[in-house]
Amino acid sequence: MDAFLITAGHIDGHEAEALDPGRIEPETFGPASGPVDAGDLNFDAFDLDGDGTVDSRVVHSDDAVVIVSDFDRDGSADRLTMIESDGDYSAWECSRDDEGALVWQKIDAGAL
Repeated sequence: MDAFLITAGHIDGHEAEALDPGRIEPETFGPASGPVDAGDLNFDAFDLDGDGTVDSRVVHSDDAVVIVSDFDRDGSADRLTMIESDGDYSAWECSRDDEGALVWQKIDAGAL
């Protein structure tokens, strides 16, 4: 029997297309933005949480520097931190709601 792992890319039985972090616009990113592709964590990446496993990388979009973290290594981002050119920043964490839908929650924001 074939088995597969349900990841952030699977929503309501359909695979959703993951957002390229290099195309994120901080002004429009929000709770219903959907899955974000973590990209290749084997190249130009680092261990953000200090557990000995590479889990994060920095991506430059047109509007911000985006730190993409995939702590469970499923290929989809679990946390995003966006730093805009004017110094505004926001941090977001991904989770599932009671119906299993993917939701991003803003966990921090401010200005540098």
